[in-house]
Amino acid sequence: MKKILVLVAVLVVAWLGFNYMKTGQLSLLPSASSPEDEKLRSLEAELRAVSSQIESAGRAAGMTGMDTTADVGALTARKEAIEKQIAEIKTRAK
Repeated sequence: MKKILVLVAVLVVAWLGFNYMKTGQLSLLPSASSPEDEKLRSLEAELRAVSSQIESAGRAAGMTGMDTTADVGALTARKEAIEKQIAEIKTRAK
C-alpha cells in the first residue's frame, strides 16, 4: 500500500511538472488557452532569454574587457521588438 501511495505521489508531481512546463502554471488540469495566450507566453519566455543574454554579455565584457557593443545592440533591438509585440497582443486582448 505504501509503495502505491509513493507511486501515485510521484505521478502527480510528474504531471504537475509537465503541465507547468507546457502552460507555465501549476495545475492538475491544464486550462484551455487561446492561441494569443500561447503566443504571449512564448514571447515572454523569449524576452526573458534575451534579457539574460544581455546580462551575460555585460558580465563577459566586465570580466574580460571585450567589446560587446554590437552584440548588445542587436539583442536590445530584438528585446524592443518583442516588447512591442507583447504590447500589441495585450492591447488586442483588452
